[in-house]
Amino acid sequence: MRLLHELDKELEKQGLKYVRYADDFSIYCKTSQAAKNAGNKVYLFLKNKLKLEINPDKSGIRKPVHFEILGYGFVPTYKKGDRGKYQLVVAVA
Repeated sequence: MRLLHELDKELEKQGLKYVRYADDFSIYCKTSQAAKNAGNKVYLFLKNKLKLEINPDKSGIRKPVHFEILGYGFVPTYKKGDRGKYQLVVAVA
């Protein structure tokens, strides 16, 4: 969707880390408060600027271990001193 190119530019302008494939996207934040702030800003951008609706069933804030995207999931690194760090793995079907 070429329309979502505007979303890419907005996310980059805000300095957010994200992945987008077609009309699905995921934004990655270090804290739940940062995730709430980013989610609110992106929601308003999509609604007001791009005039798009958000699917509430697919949207929300999730911990990495409860999330998959494009066939991949996240697991903790389990290294000493790496609390809160994750690695990408092929999702289990």
